[in-house]
Amino acid sequence: MGKVSVNLDDDDEADAGFAKLQQLAAPLPSVSKAKSTALKDAPRVQFSFTNVPKPIKEAFAAEAQRRGLTKKEMLYACLRAGGIEIPENAEIDGRRR
Repeated sequence: MGKVSVNLDDDDEADAGFAKLQQLAAPLPSVSKAKSTALKDAPRVQFSFTNVPKPIKEAFAAEAQRRGLTKKEMLYACLRAGGIEIPENAEIDGRRR
């Protein structure tokens, strides 16, 4: 029968193994939180349309005002209504980085 060796010394290798175990056991962020964080930290770019008929622009602005939204928030609401998954405004507001 073979011998069993047990080493109970505290050494650097054991400490490294413990640190690695703690790192692996750390909680992982949720997918939705990761998505909203990625959108919040994404670079900002201009977004505009050219030559939209004036009555459409006015109707868009009037509807945003009626709902108490900014034009950007209204755009996000329209995109969500169209089926595009966009987190809530508070989650992606760039001012809250």
